[in-house]
Amino acid sequence: MGLVFLYNYSDLDDKEIVSKIINKPYNEEAAAYLIYNRYDPLLHKLYRGVFGKDSSWYEDCLGDLFDFLKGKDRDWNKLRTFEWRSKFGAWLSRTARNRFIEIKPYLIGKIINPISIDDTDGDKTPVQLPDKGGEEYERIQKKILLMEAIGQLKDPDQKFVILKRLQGYNSKEIAELMKKSWAKHGIRKYDNKGNIVIPTPGYVDVRNHKAKENLKEIIVKLYK
Repeated sequence: MGLVFLYNYSDLDDKEIVSKIINKPYNEEAAAYLIYNRYDPLLHKLYRGVFGKDSSWYEDCLGDLFDFLKGKDRDWNKLRTFEWRSKFGAWLSRTARNRFIEIKPYLIGKIINPISIDDTDGDKTPVQLPDKGGEEYERIQKKILLMEAIGQLKDPDQKFVILKRLQGYNSKEIAELMKKSWAKHGIRKYDNKGNIVIPTPGYVDVRNHKAKENLKEIIVKLYK
């Protein structure tokens, strides 16, 4: 997927990389390397076995797998409990395949929410949320809460990614839309080495993961 890593993990074996992930401070970049780089060919093969030739949902599946392994407590407990009685690749293969099967119905049947924050939506046709009726009160309230939480995100890129996700765009499409948005508004960003940042699917996924974490914290505060 073209991710650029600050650390060279290629010289480490799986056990060494997992150790970096599960020991504090948790190393999310190492986890991204395992999923998006080292095991990308294997995961793509598994994906095709579940979803067929349509690759539209592949990046969503990888993002979900990342969050799934990280866990609700964000402590990578699923990796921590792996006992190394088999090869890591075999364990990851079983875990990923089961997860892909589990989330497939939600991905292929998900509702597209047309909220927009820019005019770079291309051919995506907005569909307005109903003013009344058609949805249960609780679902409407959850949408309102989600929109309020998104509005409180401080990172514009995180807000952009989340809103585009809700519209049904995948990581590659969001990266292209982000490039157009940055160009339109004259935005230039640099990494910690002074290199110009170019929006890529990997960049979008990282922003998406962080945005989800921030949203959870915001929603908890809103519920209080």
